[in-house]
Amino acid sequence: MTLRKGEKMTISIQEHMAIDVCPGPIKPIKQISDYFPRFPRGLPATVGRSSTLRSAVSQPSVSPAEAPPKSQAPEEVVDPEGYESDDCTTLGTLDFSLLYDQENNALHCTINKAKGLKPMDHNGLADPYVKLHLLPGASKANKLRTKTLRNTLNPTWNETLTYYGITDEDMIRKTLRISVCDEDKFRHNEFIGETRIPLKKLKPNQTKNFNICLEKQLPIDKTEDKSLEERGRILISLKYSSQKQGLYLKPDEDKKSKHKTAVKKKTLNPEFNEEFCYEIKHGDLAKKTLEVTVWDYDIGKSNDFIGGVVLGINAKGERLKHWFDCLKNKDKKIERWHTLTNELPGAVLSD
Repeated sequence: MTLRKGEKMTISIQEHMAIDVCPGPIKPIKQISDYFPRFPRGLPATVGRSSTLRSAVSQPSVSPAEAPPKSQAPEEVVDPEGYESDDCTTLGTLDFSLLYDQENNALHCTINKAKGLKPMDHNGLADPYVKLHLLPGASKANKLRTKTLRNTLNPTWNETLTYYGITDEDMIRKTLRISVCDEDKFRHNEFIGETRIPLKKLKPNQTKNFNICLEKQLPIDKTEDKSLEERGRILISLKYSSQKQGLYLKPDEDKKSKHKTAVKKKTLNPEFNEEFCYEIKHGDLAKKTLEVTVWDYDIGKSNDFIGGVVLGINAKGERLKHWFDCLKNKDKKIERWHTLTNELPGAVLSD
């Protein structure tokens, strides 16, 4: 088609639509809504149409290069403790309190109740109980647990579980793991959720309350030294008598130096209150060690070793401090709690 100078090209409506809908770099036809301002959802109804239009029209046009960056939506805050945001709804919450009795070296853990636990049984319910461990060094010896409540997702225990022999050193380096499990009579008990509380968060002689979302099971530190696994705790009192020139210790390797307490049957928290005395000069104490071992008595077969502790000049930490305090304070009873480990003392230290 040829056009004369100054003459405009006319296009039929059919040709116009064909051009606009044809794929390619041709710009699409503007919609009627492009000529009116748009507002986000939830615009208050009190805003008038005329005032809204005036404010939209009065704004100067800005090129894309000069346009200020759009405000981004705030990022979701991630809990530094590491549990997922939906753990509260899927696993449940646990209400409990902790108290460190510094004078009596006791940690009291009161388990109050749980709410909204995850269903574990076919009937949509669970048979929950709570168990406690001290980390590092978790073992059956330092496990405490509540009773089991049947067919409930909102159990109320109101039970106080107590660890004895907790020292100030333990309060700095230990963590309390609290796990909620489902008891199953015919299969292994199932894990529901857990939480961990560093004991350094507690202040002596002050009760602290917690209401915490249960978390998924956290990985266990595989680098932990298994040879120092805790096997319970023992309260030992040392006193050097200047009159009798005696002390409780291991002066030699023959059986004359060996003393045994009475057997306490069917208990994990025995009280012995028995006293033994070894005759030895005060100056010789630096060459000696005291080995204390705890055994499980069995009739008809060999006894099972539970745990032991060694006090003496070659000991470390609280064990060494206990020994020095005894040497420095004649005729004074020095009492300390010590952790039993699964290390046989005779295999490590000898006179």
